Amino acid sequence: MQDTIIDFALGAAAGGLGLSLCWGLFWLVVGSIGLTRGTCTWRVVANSALVGGLPLVLGAGLFWARGGIQSTGLFTLGLLVMPLVLLVLGLRNAPDGQRAGVHVFAGMRHLMEELLGGHRGCGGCDHEHESGDAGGCG
Repeated sequence: MQDTIIDFALGAAAGGLGLSLCWGLFWLVVGSIGLTRGTCTWRVVANSALVGGLPLVLGAGLFWARGGIQSTGLFTLGLLVMPLVLLVLGLRNAPDGQRAGVHVFAGMRHLMEELLGGHRGCGGCDHEHESGDAGGCG
């Protein structure tokens, strides 16, 4: 009985660490592109690498302490816990009536534009430039 609870908890922890790892790697790519463009600093890349690398180390330590993973259905169910929690939290209504996930994606889009330098110096003029215009922004 104890092993099944541990396997489920280990799966839930691994699912959360996997989400954090993916989040860190996503921002590591965005930050690296921003660094090469000169629109962000090394600090962004270092923070993203930490957010991506720390869950990887913690997950490896977790599996090492457990002595490997026994292939059980409870571990697999545990993997789904944190993504489902994230989904449920994203589907709840925010105070303005929109879904919370919409606000998260809007914030991500804004931060990506800041880090990648999109429309920097032109005040967000995407409506003024044609897509094939050589003098366009971003």
